[in-house]
Amino acid sequence: MNTSTLYNPHVKPFPNFQDISTPFIPLDYTLGTLLILCSLVGIPGNISAALFFASTPGRDWVATLYTIICSVDTVTCLAHVPVVVALFRERKPGVFNDQLFCSLWDILYTTLQKISIFLVLVLSTTRTIIIVNPLNKIRIKTVVGCVVGYMFILLLIPLLQYLILPLRGEYKYSWDGAYCYYNFQMRFEHAVNLVMVGLPPILTFFTLLVTVFKLSMDREDLEDTGSVIKEWKNRANITIAMFTSLFLVCNLPLFINLMHNMATSFFGVEYPGVYLSTRFMFWYSWHIARMESVVVNAALNPVLYYCRMRKYRAWCNVAGKKLLPGGVGRFTTYYFGYRSRETPTFQMVPTQNTALDLE
Repeated sequence: MNTSTLYNPHVKPFPNFQDISTPFIPLDYTLGTLLILCSLVGIPGNISAALFFASTPGRDWVATLYTIICSVDTVTCLAHVPVVVALFRERKPGVFNDQLFCSLWDILYTTLQKISIFLVLVLSTTRTIIIVNPLNKIRIKTVVGCVVGYMFILLLIPLLQYLILPLRGEYKYSWDGAYCYYNFQMRFEHAVNLVMVGLPPILTFFTLLVTVFKLSMDREDLEDTGSVIKEWKNRANITIAMFTSLFLVCNLPLFINLMHNMATSFFGVEYPGVYLSTRFMFWYSWHIARMESVVVNAALNPVLYYCRMRKYRAWCNVAGKKLLPGGVGRFTTYYFGYRSRETPTFQMVPTQNTALDLE
């Protein structure tokens, strides 16, 4: 396929390697359908979860982190729409053919991805600190400050890449990924990107190990004391551990690909190399790692909240009953019922620890 005259220069030439020249069209349709299903589950699920966490009485850093995570996941479940269109159109770039859109989309999606990785690290680390030292108090201003500072750094990076000529790379449309990406010009940029995307999951994994070990020790104490409060705390900690584990499993393909990409770049191996030499790996390795796994993770998070958090499940059940018979008006009244004259059917009573209220 000659694409040099059909699309703008930032669209890479259609791959023409022996035995891997075309993707599997049925598989493209399947993956596109999966992304659509993730949107149908993830967008309403994350919006409802964000509303629940945001309206939690006595909201602390736990509820604040969950609210931000749900907001990021909502946008993530929506940002892949141009990729779905490309999958159903034999990977033709479509709106990605516009260079400005291609650049802005990659900046948005990459920022969402890195923020999500950082948020999970913050949630897991702060929870581990409290488990190890229960007397340690995490301030909401500290958590929000870390998140805002990290977001500022992420937005500053593309600006510096544009202003500093030696770092100025190009945004390209990749046929094998069905998305746009930033083409790094220097190995230093590869290293920085690997640290920002690859290091947080490693740190998160170690905090998960500490959490699991401490939970196993607390389980023995719980059997001896039979404390209800301690059981609630353990349930909240287990929920965060499951949330972290889901994140690590879904982001493992991306981490493996980044490590491979860094190694091949360092040793000067010509693309696609041995790892991507098969037809399936060439066309789907990066797509699954960067798109499918990330979006599936964002869509499954509210499902995990619903299954693990009893009060969120009750909140959804009551909200659903108010939405179906009475329409949007009664549903809005329910959302903000604690501020109106109408008393909602279900209302949380805050305790000293909001993490317990979420369960």
